[in-house]
Amino acid sequence: MDPSQLSRRDLRRLVQDMWGDPRCNAIAASALTAASASGAKSIERTLISAYLRYFPVEHPVFPALAEAVSGFAEQHDWPWRERGRNWRLWDPQNGPTALAEALIRSNDPTTALRDAGLDGDLAQGEFALVAVAAACRVVAEMRGAEAQSAGRKIISLSAAFPTAQLDGLVLKALLAPWRSQKPPKPYLDQLLDYLVKKFGDPRFRQARWQTLAEDMKDANAAQLVMLVRGWLTERTVREFFDIIAATTTDPKQWAARQEFWLAYLDEGVIGDAWFAFGRQAEAMARSVIKEGQFGRIVGGGADANQSALVMAIKDLRVVEWSNNGSCRFWHKDDRKSPTLYKPEYIGTLFRDMNGSRGFEKYFAAIPHQSGWQSNFARFIFSHTGIRHPRWGEGYSTARWY
Repeated sequence: MDPSQLSRRDLRRLVQDMWGDPRCNAIAASALTAASASGAKSIERTLISAYLRYFPVEHPVFPALAEAVSGFAEQHDWPWRERGRNWRLWDPQNGPTALAEALIRSNDPTTALRDAGLDGDLAQGEFALVAVAAACRVVAEMRGAEAQSAGRKIISLSAAFPTAQLDGLVLKALLAPWRSQKPPKPYLDQLLDYLVKKFGDPRFRQARWQTLAEDMKDANAAQLVMLVRGWLTERTVREFFDIIAATTTDPKQWAARQEFWLAYLDEGVIGDAWFAFGRQAEAMARSVIKEGQFGRIVGGGADANQSALVMAIKDLRVVEWSNNGSCRFWHKDDRKSPTLYKPEYIGTLFRDMNGSRGFEKYFAAIPHQSGWQSNFARFIFSHTGIRHPRWGEGYSTARWY
């Protein structure tokens, strides 16, 4: 086929989409020559769009395409002339990097894309994707306040790119800066809300997050995923204590429990956590928490106004109650130990008074009587080797002992 013999309409259709079809490689050069010789502004505009949409750097005719669109842009008094100069669009090596830097500097990166002519369909084009990918790599190396500011821009940008192609890079850009430093709470809350909404909660969507970890192409990707799990666990524990503090009829009692368990949380030894409400407790909590996931206590064994927090501390599983009632401890492998992240819990199982055969030494039901903090600390230390920041190893005369 001789592309020069095609009608203008068919030639325009050919040069618009041939860059993504290897069957057209043999005629790509002659088609580009015919398009350039046509002098039709509509065909020149089509080639510019094709360049930005496909950005086919591996195509054998790509160097000629880049040179052609650079000439088209300068030929006319139209927006592509200024865009090409300002954003280096026709420089395949440096253009995406220059745009990436501009996106990071911009107060509104989506507006910057639009100013570069990369809106509409072209916002999903390969040139824009390469630029955003480059921006993600730059942000992944940032730290502190700089990473926080740039992270918000990556969140804004990712909303414009629903494709999963960038998910791994986006995730790495948002998490890598915080390997050794936790983000400030306002930004951390924004980050967690975004991650859970976009990718799901890693505590429930483990397969999804395993795929994301592989997409990150980072030797420490698993640690980055664990960062998110840890942040969500901390949020769960603090949220539980805040909810009960706002609804309890005994604030002094609850303040003591909050102080005790949050000390372990601040030490980073609570590996997982999940809470459950009784029927009335859930209704009361709704005035404090508007959305979020949690379990419910059903059946007997607990008052309707009670709530329970399930925690994992190494091999121990702990159930702490909001009102009166002994705190329970199990070994994680005990068939009677509670499983985290269930939508419903039977109250009588939370109130179990013994461990399964072979796990009796791990079970304890320790009441909140005088000196309970030392008793709890002693039991936890004896089974995990973890000292409480204030109560240490507890007293050797602990009453459960």
